[in-house]
Amino acid sequence: MSERMPSLDLVSHSPDQTRQFAATLARQLRGGDVLLLQGPLGSGKTTFVQGLARGLGVREYVQSPTFILVMEHRGTLPDGSPVRLYHVDLYRLEEPSELATFGLDDCLSDPHGIVVIEWSERLPASWVDDYVVIRFEPLAETKRRLAFYPFGERGRAIVEALRKEVVGGTKRSAAPRT
Repeated sequence: MSERMPSLDLVSHSPDQTRQFAATLARQLRGGDVLLLQGPLGSGKTTFVQGLARGLGVREYVQSPTFILVMEHRGTLPDGSPVRLYHVDLYRLEEPSELATFGLDDCLSDPHGIVVIEWSERLPASWVDDYVVIRFEPLAETKRRLAFYPFGERGRAIVEALRKEVVGGTKRSAAPRT
């Protein structure tokens, strides 16, 4: 993916701003959408999922499911319909064959579910074909670059809707790189 340019490039200056970007993205999502989060430890992936959950009306606290691999949270879409947010963490995954052991395929096939996968680098490309990769890059102690790479028709629609919401439809960064 290093040769591919992101479709949207945002700079967050704080964990709260990261959560706000995610809450804004949540308004663009619907059942069946898949977000693949990538980046080093401490880069803001779980913080981002907390913002998504807030944007989807999830009431309970969201933390990384590192030891249990997947957490299900119930929320609502902007139109009021129920949605399940599947928060998956593949950090401890050792072999791709382990993917079948905890029901990831069930999460991905849920038409009322939004699947967010941390450490998605461990997911074989054949598992999903329409998604958004969000790459997190620490720039300073609380400053992060969030680069969005859409794949498939729905992935492109999600990123374009977010661009319009955050930066007014132009192809520039939402926050200047300083």
